[in-house]
Amino acid sequence: MNIQQVDYFSYKLPLRSTFQTALGTIVDRQGFVVKIATSEGIIGMGEAAPLAGFGMESLAETRSALSEMSKLLAGRSIEQIDDVVAMLLPFAKTPAAKHGVELALLDLLAQSNQKSLAVYLNPLALDRVEVNAVIGAVNMAISIEQTQKILQQGYKCIKVKVGARSFEQDLQVLTAIRSVASDRIRVRIDANQAWSVDRAIDNLRQLEQLNIEYVEQPIAAWNLEGMAKVRASTNITIAADESVTNLEQLDRVIANRSADVIILKPMAMGGILTARRAAYIAFAAGLDVVITTTIDGSIARLGALHLAASLPEITRACGLATGDLLVKDLPYITPQPEQGFLKLPILTGLGLCPL
Repeated sequence: MNIQQVDYFSYKLPLRSTFQTALGTIVDRQGFVVKIATSEGIIGMGEAAPLAGFGMESLAETRSALSEMSKLLAGRSIEQIDDVVAMLLPFAKTPAAKHGVELALLDLLAQSNQKSLAVYLNPLALDRVEVNAVIGAVNMAISIEQTQKILQQGYKCIKVKVGARSFEQDLQVLTAIRSVASDRIRVRIDANQAWSVDRAIDNLRQLEQLNIEYVEQPIAAWNLEGMAKVRASTNITIAADESVTNLEQLDRVIANRSADVIILKPMAMGGILTARRAAYIAFAAGLDVVITTTIDGSIARLGALHLAASLPEITRACGLATGDLLVKDLPYITPQPEQGFLKLPILTGLGLCPL
């Protein structure tokens, strides 16, 4: 296939509630839709949306990288995944931009091969992926109401945000959620680096009685030795999220034995190809993997779903049901959770359908 044109368009998607990252609070997601057309008439779509706190570039840097890539790729040909890897190798320092262009190129390749992206990546790909629901740092009454709704919707896993209020309040809310959910649902928590090492150990020991599936990023992302200490001091499984935004960081997490589960965000990793490579490095080290989004728009969420489906070795629910965290979305029809699962579109490539 010959690349004829690369275009990109900016967007801003407001969130229903604020989102806390390592570097502060955000109220919307901003990024770019990437559109690549070939001389054969095939169009591939991607999304580039940097997010502070996950090792990504600024929005201005994303725009600059997309401008450079659009000029470099025009007139080039692609026939296989290795061509995509070679083309985008110089853009590793702008992972969100790289993610957007890579996803569009993979969409093109999968369409030209008459396969879904997941099957193009792995012929043994799944046709659906288990996903978790999310409860933010809300009060007791809302937490109980949301838990009841989540149970009615058929989810088998909830992620609860902790660390934004006192631990006493977190403990009360988690106890109530566990009481409502009983043993019918797995409960995992995300501390977003909120605790010190000693506080994390103390808090997690108090939470052990609630059968928590795992705690995501309990302490500062850089403190891998501290993470290892926390891991050795509690029966609750430790998951690394912000600690893993590239392959070098993953190697350090593995070397320090800092986590049992690796959370992989394709946007932060610079694309689903790097995220797939990271997943197999983690599997080889005996670690579990969970694929999540960075509260992306519909195009990137669908890409992350295809990635997760291409990794049947994953045994835990993935964090891909994040579309309802947005007030409005990019104008494409995407799968909606059904009984705690997302089904892949029965179309070639990403399977995007305009609204």
